[in-house]
Amino acid sequence: MWPKAKSTRFQGKHVLVTGGSKGIGYSLAKEALARGANVSILARNKEDLAKAALELEALGLGKVASAAADTTNADQLKAAIAAVEEALGPVDVLICNAGMCIPGLFTEAPVADYSRTMEVNYLGTVRTIKLVLPDMLARQQGHIVIVSSALAVCGFSGYTSYAPSKWALRGLADCLRNEVGPLLVATGVRVSIGYPPDTDTEGYQRENETKPRSCVAANAVLGSDLFPSERVARALWRGIARGAFHLPSPDPGQALLLDSMAGLSPGVLWAPLGALLAPVVRLVLAVLRVNMDRAVAKVRRTQEPLLTERVRRD
Repeated sequence: MWPKAKSTRFQGKHVLVTGGSKGIGYSLAKEALARGANVSILARNKEDLAKAALELEALGLGKVASAAADTTNADQLKAAIAAVEEALGPVDVLICNAGMCIPGLFTEAPVADYSRTMEVNYLGTVRTIKLVLPDMLARQQGHIVIVSSALAVCGFSGYTSYAPSKWALRGLADCLRNEVGPLLVATGVRVSIGYPPDTDTEGYQRENETKPRSCVAANAVLGSDLFPSERVARALWRGIARGAFHLPSPDPGQALLLDSMAGLSPGVLWAPLGALLAPVVRLVLAVLRVNMDRAVAKVRRTQEPLLTERVRRD
């Protein structure tokens, strides 16, 4: 049985999770139920969606609704959201988690990969928020949660189609926070963004099947652990519960990286602590960058020449 959280803040609230049939999205849905919420999940694959919904209902922690939709299809998405709202009421917490990744070298990946990734990861999120936010503003309550990636603050070889789409989500979150949620004084709507690290999901395993060797080498230098989706979901929900803009990660090093790139958004660390650690963080990041570049350069020289007969031109 999924452990029931003590907090009742989300009791009876409607939490909608896109990409909720597997991986992080599924774990986020389970965590929402554990916190007393009613949950709806959206996903493209009807078979996976039905299986996930049955499993969530079997937990006996709250009401569950589901609807099939591709976030790249505006009509499908609109109909799906209308269906789950009819079942559970207006959305109180929207978690935009649906996404995809197509690893590959820039010189070999077709432009279609970039278009598809941006369409799903960025524009799919935009479409979803546009369908839910107006009602939240009218009711003066709600919470928009955007699930980005650690690649939104750290990009490297093999992720030239994926990382930019996740950086775009960071820009969207920054703008939305300022537009609709400054101190909650105007609209009552919160905005948050999370940056999951490498997570043990089916999607991540599929990525590993096609990752360029330079991508694997860069990732190895960064030393990222592979985290269970349940642990990632719990960390994200801790931040959602306290209304944080930058949601926490189970990877402690990520907090330092995020704080160094906060810009005008709220910092991740307590401001005096962030200022104190800034010189050390900059030095550590510089060392990591040099080591990562060297690792990738070594692979590219010996195994992945920039120009090969495999290069595809659009």
